[in-house]
Amino acid sequence: MSAGTRRAWMEAHLEWAAQEFGVERVGLPVHTGRLHSVGCRVIDAGEDAWLRVVYADPEWGDGEYLGQNLAANTIHDVPKPTVKRWREWEDNGRRLRGEVSTFVASTTISTGMTPALQVDISDQWLSDLNRALHALAAHPVPAQGVDADHVNDGIRAFFGVDVDVASVPWTTAHCDLHWGNLTAPTLAILDWETWGKAPAGYDAATLVCTSLAYPDLARRISRALSEFLDTRAGHVATLAAATRLLRFADGGELTELARPVRDHSTAILKFL
Repeated sequence: MSAGTRRAWMEAHLEWAAQEFGVERVGLPVHTGRLHSVGCRVIDAGEDAWLRVVYADPEWGDGEYLGQNLAANTIHDVPKPTVKRWREWEDNGRRLRGEVSTFVASTTISTGMTPALQVDISDQWLSDLNRALHALAAHPVPAQGVDADHVNDGIRAFFGVDVDVASVPWTTAHCDLHWGNLTAPTLAILDWETWGKAPAGYDAATLVCTSLAYPDLARRISRALSEFLDTRAGHVATLAAATRLLRFADGGELTELARPVRDHSTAILKFL
């Protein structure tokens, strides 16, 4: 399916879902970068809400990630949308899911994983993020999440060292905490499809690594989230996050991060 065909197909399902949920579309469709999902602002019983349609795509990943946004309703004290209603259907063998969620008024900081420009975040925003990550880490650790063997293989391949990520504490994490999933000026954390267990500090490490093209920003994030990062678990989590980004770079994405991520990781290796 070409990008144009997929875009039109997704928007047709978005329109169908709006009718099924009985909501009024008032915003333009917003597609994710890989055209994996599409959403728009809607009016639901007189209130702003967000309608989203996503489909199961073997190229995106295996597992029950379609239901992860709904499963994240069990997470408390973290600023995030709440799924209000949902349903699934099929189209020519493809499974799709529609969700109506509470509306987040603030906009995402970036359209991608890295900031396009230097971002303007307040000290209060950083404090709110710190508090949110603590609340998330306190949530009961689920069975699914980051694959330890996959991470170990990546660390060995990219850095030539054996580090068993299973040897450090693991906590509940968002697992994809980057600038495209964060809003400002009011903090909200979006896109909970891949949340689960990860080495303690993985979210903080991911945000730092995706900030490395802007050294001042990366240093500011590192200082604000130092309690997650300045531990052995945080150092291992940093290598895990770095490995994920370096795999993206090997595939032709986020290539601008390859060098700063390697340099940052080399410095972290000295602590292990």
